[in-house]
Amino acid sequence: MQELTVQVDGHVVRLQPGESATIGRGRDCDITIVDVDVSRRHAQVSAQGEWWQVRDLDSSNGTWVDGQRVRGYRDLRGGEDVRLGGPRGTRVEFSRSSTPAGETVARSVDPNGARPSQAPSEATLISVPMPRRSSGASSAAPTPDATTGSSLKTGPIRLPRPPQAPAERRASGDVFQGWTGQLEPEPTGRMTVRGAVPQAMALPSGTITIGRGTENEIVVRDLLASRRHARLVPQGGSFAVEDLGSSNGTYINGARITRGTLREDDLLAVGHTRFTLKNGRLVASEDEGDVTFVANHLSFSLPDGKKLLDDVSFGLEGSSLVAVIGPSGAGKSTLLKALIGAQKATEGEVYYDGRDLYDNYEDLRHRIGVVPQDDVVHPELTVRQALRYAAELRFPADLDRESREARVEEVIDELGLTEHATTQVSRLSGGQRKRTSVALELLTRPSLLFLDEPTSGLDPGLDKRVMLTLRGLADGGRTVVVITHNVASLSVCDRVLMLAPGGRVAYFGPPDEMLPYFSASDHADVFNTVTDDPQRSQDVFRSSAMMDSQVSAPLSAPRPSASSQRDVPPRQQSIFRQLSTLIRRQFRVIAADRGFVAFMLLLPIALAGLAMLVPGTHGLKTVFFEQELIANGGDPGKVTLRAEGTQIMTLIVMGSVFMGLAATIRELVAERPIFLREKAVGLSPFAYIGSKVVTYGLLLAVQCAILVLLVIAGKGAPTAPVALANTTLETFVLAFLTGLAAVAIGLALSSFAKTNEQVMPMLVIVIMGAFVFSGGLFDLDSQLMRGLGSIFPSRWGLAMGAQTADVKTSMTIPGRSRSWDPFWVRDTDHWLIAAAALIAIFVVGTTIAWWSSRRRKSM
Repeated sequence: MQELTVQVDGHVVRLQPGESATIGRGRDCDITIVDVDVSRRHAQVSAQGEWWQVRDLDSSNGTWVDGQRVRGYRDLRGGEDVRLGGPRGTRVEFSRSSTPAGETVARSVDPNGARPSQAPSEATLISVPMPRRSSGASSAAPTPDATTGSSLKTGPIRLPRPPQAPAERRASGDVFQGWTGQLEPEPTGRMTVRGAVPQAMALPSGTITIGRGTENEIVVRDLLASRRHARLVPQGGSFAVEDLGSSNGTYINGARITRGTLREDDLLAVGHTRFTLKNGRLVASEDEGDVTFVANHLSFSLPDGKKLLDDVSFGLEGSSLVAVIGPSGAGKSTLLKALIGAQKATEGEVYYDGRDLYDNYEDLRHRIGVVPQDDVVHPELTVRQALRYAAELRFPADLDRESREARVEEVIDELGLTEHATTQVSRLSGGQRKRTSVALELLTRPSLLFLDEPTSGLDPGLDKRVMLTLRGLADGGRTVVVITHNVASLSVCDRVLMLAPGGRVAYFGPPDEMLPYFSASDHADVFNTVTDDPQRSQDVFRSSAMMDSQVSAPLSAPRPSASSQRDVPPRQQSIFRQLSTLIRRQFRVIAADRGFVAFMLLLPIALAGLAMLVPGTHGLKTVFFEQELIANGGDPGKVTLRAEGTQIMTLIVMGSVFMGLAATIRELVAERPIFLREKAVGLSPFAYIGSKVVTYGLLLAVQCAILVLLVIAGKGAPTAPVALANTTLETFVLAFLTGLAAVAIGLALSSFAKTNEQVMPMLVIVIMGAFVFSGGLFDLDSQLMRGLGSIFPSRWGLAMGAQTADVKTSMTIPGRSRSWDPFWVRDTDHWLIAAAALIAIFVVGTTIAWWSSRRRKSM
């Protein structure tokens, strides 16, 4: 058997019998290729028997020999046309001759397995970022720049290649650009979409449906798709598309539609599956995560002109791990928000697989996972419980429980959390909690995963474990971007982006080449260098060979015209289903915190005990002056009217206010990281606030019942009701409505608080204000005082209580005049008006909490 010479993309490898070579875009391959369509480990060439063979390594876009996709391996007998990534992909040439004269051997293979060195192809090294473009203007193709600026050479990053044609990028993005119609359409008129390789289906004569269920003509293997997701009706050379009430929506060219038209080269998205029309055929492809992601001239400026990001351009290769580092104030968090679409850059674009992220955000948001710095799981839940509730909120309502829970178990196993599945999150180590947060995002199989300071506060050992976990996720087919201050584990990353203060790019390249680039002995020196002179760091990088080799032209064509988008992402389920899930989760969280449950149940008992200390024998009963006079032998001097009923009602009302506030005033600010992440993937703020109201309203009802029953048992019930059937019920209603209004006020205040530390001063101020303006401490004898008191639920609650206990009669001595608050005078209409005022406070407070939560986009 003769030696084999392999030539591909400027690289040459000579193989002796018994040797082999791996081809792909991974840095660990024997031949590394810069190609958008080539997988990390794409194909292998080896000798088998008397022939050399090429074997496909389960690549996404396939290894092709003479126009046919290789299934397994193919013998190389001479003269074959071998392509990687498609029938017109990168060509691989094989010959049994010696290396041509003058050709440089870029990589040779050591039969003992030693890793050879690679000289990069100059054709891939010299490039510049895509030119800036104003809205609506076309972007010119990138032009080569022969300036190297530095002697430093490095291996290139795989970035989107400039398209050969057409000049204008199509709405379908990169995935279908290279499809030439070589595949034969499915002959049965039915299709199950499998993998990223485009599959063709001839235009049918009748209506077809797309969905998760096997009864559809086109079946998509995606839990984000509804069972019957969309309907397509042929109309000439196009399709009329109708969304069938799907949970996660149907999108045409990035815009969510109820009804629309799919034309040639348009992009239809159903979950992770993409469709387009090509030459009269419906072509489908599944987004498996191996996609390009490009930031192009990103800048972010505040209204006062201060720049937080300054012209940031880079590209991320698929299935890679990238670290973003830099000193404080370098704009790392701002960059993260711009990359995930949470806060659009004021200049520049972000491209996902050739599609503008900002214009297609509603569609693409499902493919981007974000793990914020704070944990986004309830610490009271177990790992499995947290993931199951998250799956209920993120997956369609028609997905059966078995499939949903099977996905939860897959994620638990993937992240090595099986032995901790039944452990409360609060009892996990820092690294395990972070893995649990990552697991929440992996439920929907995102292609891109962004993490903000995932190793913050962890010791070096846990830091390394977390980074190795992320390395494994990247190797599994996802692109992972980590914002971090820790440089100890950068070696597991494929690329490092170094930001200097002001959001300037000081470095983008392999981690092992960063120190030589800065001529530094350690990373502390690098941080000091970019901090001392950020502008020079940016200028040096822009003129360096590192810039040429690592920041290739992100895109060479304009993005599609902007589509009309909503600021609020569509929800996955109906509000009522979300409400049901959130209520069940909230009760589970409360029940898991035994200390909180004990406190909330003991609180009304303690308040009732205080009421027992009020001196007197009449309690809440009405005291009549004439009866007291007779009881004291007709001597008025011996009659002493005490404010016992007022004092007891004040304790009941203020106790209800305190119970309502104590339950909710920390609730929203404490859960804000969780809420913001869930809101970003479709959680309705109305359902979220509604779940809090229902949960704590029911808890409050139990507390008020305990408080009222104990007080009446110890002090007696009022003599006669004012508006309801009996006095016990009436006392419970006034206490409950007062507490419910306080629940709403607590939620409203919590929605505005930025930290837990701000909550306690708010609580003290509201409690003191409620007490002062209740009317129980002193009479509200002016319109101003009564007006100010009207915003506090205690003023109306005590007014209802004063009528129920008939305080006016108990405190009136004939012949002595006294002015009374009109709402303390026993009257059914006044009692109902006071109840309506409490309901109004509840509605206003709840609305404010909803509005504040709806508009909040960040911490």
